[in-house]
Amino acid sequence: MIEMTIDSIRVSLMNYQRVVLLKEKTSDRYLPIWIGTAEAEAIAVKLQGVAVPRPLTHDLLGTVIDV
Repeated sequence: MIEMTIDSIRVSLMNYQRVVLLKEKTSDRYLPIWIGTAEAEAIAVKLQGVAVPRPLTHDLLGTVIDV
C-alpha cells in the first residue's frame, strides 16, 4: 500500500467538477480523484479546521476505525 496525503482540492475547468489531488508521500506522483461538490466542501472544512455543530460522515467513520 502506498501512503498518500491530500495535496489540494481544485475545480476542473472543463466541467467544473471538484478534483482532490492526492500526493504520494515518498515521491512527486499525484492521483486525481473527481468527487462531488458536497464531498469537496466536507474535505475542505476538515482541512481548514473549521468547527461544525455536528460530526460529518468522515468524522463518524474515523471514530469507528479508531475504536
